[in-house]
Amino acid sequence: MKKSILIIALMLICFGIKAIAGNPDDCYVKTSDNTYAGKDLKMGLTHTKIIFADGTFKKLRNRDIIGYRYHDKLFMMLPVVCNNKDTLCMAMMEYITSKNGCVVYKYCCSKDGDRLAEVKRNYFFVYKDGKYYCRIDEDQTEALLAFGIKVI
Repeated sequence: MKKSILIIALMLICFGIKAIAGNPDDCYVKTSDNTYAGKDLKMGLTHTKIIFADGTFKKLRNRDIIGYRYHDKLFMMLPVVCNNKDTLCMAMMEYITSKNGCVVYKYCCSKDGDRLAEVKRNYFFVYKDGKYYCRIDEDQTEALLAFGIKVI
């Protein structure tokens, strides 16, 4: 009986210490000038708000942001490239993996150019040594498996 009470007390103390220690800053926003690290990130249509550990916040324009991390996902501003190697625009792409000097990012857009559609399509862009290498559609499962990406 004494052992079980002691074990329960030790478990509660361990959980309490973890809660008191708090979580480190796990969000950040990178602009061309500065990098802001904080606890949370709120994305809007024109502005992004990063909330710091002390409760204060900083509002940034979305057009000034070149990268951000939201908890466990990393996004970078990269060019969207067509099949004929034309650059359409710049967009935020999600970092997926790195392998053999190649970095894979995911770009999600609506199918058939309809921005209001519920159906989304993923494109994977591969960059080698910081330069565009190739684009992989989500239908090309063999090419994606070479990078260790499983598409269901």
